Amino acid sequence: MYGVAVLACVFVLCSAQPPPVPKIPETFYTNVFVELHSAAGTIFGKGNFAQDFKAGHLAEAATTEDGTVYLGLDLYDKGEAYVYRAPKNEAPSCQSRPLTGTISPYWGWVANATFRGYFPDPYTHRNLSVWYFEPGFGSRLELGVAEDDPNLPVFNNLYRTSGDSKVYFFTFYAITPAAGNFTVPADCQTAKHG
Repeated sequence: MYGVAVLACVFVLCSAQPPPVPKIPETFYTNVFVELHSAAGTIFGKGNFAQDFKAGHLAEAATTEDGTVYLGLDLYDKGEAYVYRAPKNEAPSCQSRPLTGTISPYWGWVANATFRGYFPDPYTHRNLSVWYFEPGFGSRLELGVAEDDPNLPVFNNLYRTSGDSKVYFFTFYAITPAAGNFTVPADCQTAKHG
């Protein structure tokens, strides 16, 4: 009887092991739903994120419910970063700043993440493996990946004292994005570093 109890405990411990740490591709294109929370309120939007890691390009684009277009564009090969904002009924604005070094892995933090557990996804009705990492300064990153496809991101959340951002991935393609995703908007061509 004692041997059966020990085997049952070993089975439970083995089956309770966390899954392997996700290895999400650094070059990708994805369609997203974004949710931003701050003291000023909550903003919802849809868009796409694209990263060409080898080229050193990252684009995060979204259009909010009120029609405002946002684009964050990092072009390490040109040493430039842009933040473009175009409200529906106002003139667009663009700020730029110099970039140095090389692009950081978008998912680099995941290697240091801790498994939080399995949770149901209310949208896809799949079980998700949820991982978190606390880099300091009161912030926490969370990643949800499909339990049956552990390298497929479903959500990525950032919690900070200044506000939270939540990104839900509708699609995720491990492909080199089209070059057009990294085109500098015309209004940014003359932007001064700010």
